[in-house]
Amino acid sequence: MIPRILSVAGPLFIYATLAVLGWGLWHERKKLEWLALAPALAGLIASFAVLAPIHRLFFDEDIYINIASNLTRAPVAQITLLGGPDSVEVSNYSKEPPGWPVVLSMFFLLTGRSETAAFTVARVLFALTLAAVYQLARQALQTKKQALVAAILFGAIPVCFWFSVSTGTDVPAALFAALGMWGCIAGNGPLAAAGFAMAAQTRMELIVLVPLVWLAGKVPIKWKVIAGGLLIAEVMHLAWLMSVTPLLAEAEKAPVWMSMVFVPGNLVANLKYLLNPFAFPTGIVAGALVAGFAWRSKSMILLVVHTATLFGLYLLFYAGSFEINPRYSIQFLVPLTVLAASILKRTVFIGAVMLSLILPQIHSIGFSTYTEAFAADHQISVQFASQLGPNDLVLSTSPEIFLNQEKRAMNAAFASDHRDKLEEVMRRPGKIWYHAGIRTNAIDSLEWRTDQWVKSNLELHLIDSHDVEGSKIAFYEVLLKLVDRKAGLRSAFERNRNRPERR
Repeated sequence: MIPRILSVAGPLFIYATLAVLGWGLWHERKKLEWLALAPALAGLIASFAVLAPIHRLFFDEDIYINIASNLTRAPVAQITLLGGPDSVEVSNYSKEPPGWPVVLSMFFLLTGRSETAAFTVARVLFALTLAAVYQLARQALQTKKQALVAAILFGAIPVCFWFSVSTGTDVPAALFAALGMWGCIAGNGPLAAAGFAMAAQTRMELIVLVPLVWLAGKVPIKWKVIAGGLLIAEVMHLAWLMSVTPLLAEAEKAPVWMSMVFVPGNLVANLKYLLNPFAFPTGIVAGALVAGFAWRSKSMILLVVHTATLFGLYLLFYAGSFEINPRYSIQFLVPLTVLAASILKRTVFIGAVMLSLILPQIHSIGFSTYTEAFAADHQISVQFASQLGPNDLVLSTSPEIFLNQEKRAMNAAFASDHRDKLEEVMRRPGKIWYHAGIRTNAIDSLEWRTDQWVKSNLELHLIDSHDVEGSKIAFYEVLLKLVDRKAGLRSAFERNRNRPERR
């Protein structure tokens, strides 16, 4: 019942938050400067020129695109379990907050639903983030030169630029947080309240930033209260997540998500990352530290608290190592770059910090061996989807890949729990295929257990397989009958396991 309520309430609160955010930006219209477009356009052009439209996260971005596509049909945040490009037969509420899918769906209404459109929207939001950083720094530092330096620094940090094409939540959340901080420093209640509320509804851990509205003395009391009101649906979402934590913890292979036991390891890893001149522009860190210890205004206090809060938060997170997941650092790089720019008044200092950008760019971020396997799975799956007929259906633990390619798909884990629905689908016209993706190789994971169920309960004919980094990706044709579990389970499993592979 709660997920059904949230699937409707979540988007409604986000639409309301976006309306308040627009109102706040309207109040700041006289402070908007054309110079903010310079770093924005430079970042947009560089992103298109340098970075290929390839997912950076597997397979979260597919999930966001699928939810956004469904939101174009109805204002309900649901992920497809069974359906196709023109219809959604079965869906459910996702653990991901609906903020980013709602925003993406609004662009989809103009551009149409496609991965290509999603990549373009991501780049545009990256450019808008650079403009927002400029405006934030302009408000906090009062000089155009330092504001321009802050925007350039943020856009040129390798991890920020690398994820400029990502259809994940990292850059959008940073954009909304920047707008929220801008509102706090400017005393713009609607912008402060809605900015941080949208950040929290985009990345749920950013709810820790909302108290900054209460620390901002210029923000009227009523908007501090409204900031909390805009988060009612998000608080409900978090409460629901806590109620299903055991199931999610099992899926994530982590007994707890936040704990003090992660602090020592994450602290060492994160300091190594931030102080490594080959991984991160250390000039920015040095400048921010100097500014943090020499703060002279309430604006600087807010920026320091913003940075410290998020840095501390990820120390507690089980996956909060920036060496392993550098993208999490994006969330505090907006205030960090503004702090660094605050002391860069002389050209020689600006030049020194700009020089610190060179080494990280030479050793730029790329796909790790781990993510290369996911990238290969995604690429192979997209190629396979291009060969399917209009009535074909793919059974997969990552059906969103195929749904986003305008193909019909069914979640294999859902099918394993709803045998009757699977039988109904198998009686329909068209072929059924099974995609054993890269995640099915992780022993005792949900995907692995689902894969075992499929191979034990369905007659499969191997069509194609690939070995990637020691893991197997395979595609099977599903024969249109179910195996009798009592009599044929073992023989079917052995038959499929021993069948010769054709590459």
